[in-house]
Amino acid sequence: MIKPTALKRGHYECKSLDDTLPVLTDLLAFDVVRRGDGQATVKHPNTDWELVVHEGSPEAVDKPHLHHYGVRVETLDEVNAAYDYIQSQKERYKLMRVSRPHENHFAHSVYFREPGGNDWEIEYYDHEAVVRGQRNAINPWGEKMSEERFPGRGYLPQALSHGTRECDDKAVSSKFYSEVLGLEILGGGRMSVYIKHFDTPWYVVVLPGRKRHYVSSLNRFTLEVETEQEVVDAHRAFGTSGKDVGIGEVGDLQEDNGEVSFVFSDLDQNWWDICAAR
Repeated sequence: MIKPTALKRGHYECKSLDDTLPVLTDLLAFDVVRRGDGQATVKHPNTDWELVVHEGSPEAVDKPHLHHYGVRVETLDEVNAAYDYIQSQKERYKLMRVSRPHENHFAHSVYFREPGGNDWEIEYYDHEAVVRGQRNAINPWGEKMSEERFPGRGYLPQALSHGTRECDDKAVSSKFYSEVLGLEILGGGRMSVYIKHFDTPWYVVVLPGRKRHYVSSLNRFTLEVETEQEVVDAHRAFGTSGKDVGIGEVGDLQEDNGEVSFVFSDLDQNWWDICAAR
């Protein structure tokens, strides 16, 4: 088992950075931390989790709904306001569709698809969910952002709360996440499982897909470990005996921006990478 120190970032493929980044900054309150050739890193100012946005081609495949990300607002009224505002901006930001607000297991949500082919959720959790023990419903921020950071919309995303993925078998995948990747099983519903790092609130929702959809390695989550040697050791172990525990493909060791890392796929053909600062 690896011993991650953080669920550090997500990776996300779009068709065009010029089309996708304004959606993330203007509708979801992200800041662009850096932008280079073919990719940009964005971060919500109230969340330590980063999102690396990779520019594919204009023909990049649209991602299935069960591979989306979500931000959270503080009140139910903000979900309704988000629907009204985003619906009014649909043409300006080339949005594919905007769902009406709906409720599911104490979560009230609006979904929309940005022009890069990815779905986003703006969610609010009823306090009753916390009372009933849903740990994922606890607000994933410390101090609230002020409206001055994101004025004039009627809603304020307070945090990047989660990403989602598909799996084949919930029980088998949960065992892999805890025993191989060293992550915490936060909870889940009848179908879903929520996983996260022990020290941070943002999480990944994993749901069995009735008809599985597979995405490329540009869509993945990054686990950070403490030392470069741990990355090297994990790469060797995954390459030699990883199939015994559910590891699929294992990429080469890479170095970029002062980090050493490698990419691998899991038993569900979802993608991850492990990194450490060099």
